[in-house]
Amino acid sequence: MTTTKELTPVHIPPPGPTPRAEYEDRQYRLRSAMAVNHLDLLVCYGDAWRTANTRYFTDFRPVDGINGIEQAVLLFPLAGDPQLFVADGCLDAAQETTPFPVHLLSELPGISTAKAGVWTKGRVGFAGSGQVPAPVRATLEAALDGCRVTDTDVLARTKAVKSDWEVSQLRHAAALTDVAIARLEEIVASGERCTERDLAREADMAMIGAGADGVAFLSMVQSGPRSSFSLALPSGRTIAPGDLVLTDIGARYGNYVADGGRGFTVGEVSEAVLDVVDASVCAVEAGLAYARPGVTASALNHEIQGVLVDRGYAEYSIEARGRGTGHGTGMDPEEEYPWIGPTNDDVLEPGMVFTLKATINKPGVGGLRTERLVHLTEDGASPLDQFPMRNHW
Repeated sequence: MTTTKELTPVHIPPPGPTPRAEYEDRQYRLRSAMAVNHLDLLVCYGDAWRTANTRYFTDFRPVDGINGIEQAVLLFPLAGDPQLFVADGCLDAAQETTPFPVHLLSELPGISTAKAGVWTKGRVGFAGSGQVPAPVRATLEAALDGCRVTDTDVLARTKAVKSDWEVSQLRHAAALTDVAIARLEEIVASGERCTERDLAREADMAMIGAGADGVAFLSMVQSGPRSSFSLALPSGRTIAPGDLVLTDIGARYGNYVADGGRGFTVGEVSEAVLDVVDASVCAVEAGLAYARPGVTASALNHEIQGVLVDRGYAEYSIEARGRGTGHGTGMDPEEEYPWIGPTNDDVLEPGMVFTLKATINKPGVGGLRTERLVHLTEDGASPLDQFPMRNHW
């Protein structure tokens, strides 16, 4: 395969199970945070699409489906073993991959406070409360009657700081995503006629062929006029010279995923298209230069948002309009922390992994999303992906 960018060769070993030491360290750090926040029990909900709140403790992942097979609940006490609750049909698989007791979801209504690891009048926190279905929450609150129940971000904040091992997994996922973009360059640069769906399928196959366990999310490819849509799945439109193409692609490696947005132009394009690309990339570059431990998420957002506004794209960018210019990434493509947004004054810490992104969608011109996955070190933002952000093929 020939590309205009020489990438580091991809030699990705098959993912193995999460090391026991990782789980022990996570439980220790989470219990320390729970003690500080005076929580006696943490209720963690996960499903087939948002896995991290339960998968942080076990390699079990719910499967896509209905009637509960897509759900899992984990009860994490301040002292004692966690307990995982899964659907009938998933029990054997969950027990095989989970080092602590596993029960059926149907047992939740009958669980007592003592069995949950908390006493009456104890304080219970709900992690990721926005994801918990109302019936699940009602069942748990009834079972924990008498406890003081509150929403909490203690798990999200703990997950946000990645271990060296987690960063290595994310680096593999990012390298596999680079392979997909390189494959798109090979196809487009060859002059081969192809549709958005063709490119999306090629990206998926390239990642899986190189060792990915699958895609992190449905791959997005939008070209020409359709690139001015902020979010859309691929269509049968054929890529043509003069197009600006938006892609948003990520690989899944074991328990971890990458999230990578890249745009590219095809052949000769207008000055207006070139300016869209340059403004988007310059915005992310400003964020990369500014990001470091000790700055607030809102200050980092201001740097990226400011470039988009100054370049005249306030009307054509969701990030310029205040949606936020980055988000945590780990076991899910979008994790709760850190949100790089205008109202988040949390201080960024070493070990965090997040995207920095700038989307521009200008009707009549086109659009792209420039997104870079970074690991925050003591020295600043270290990119985990390698593929260039400026691409003219």
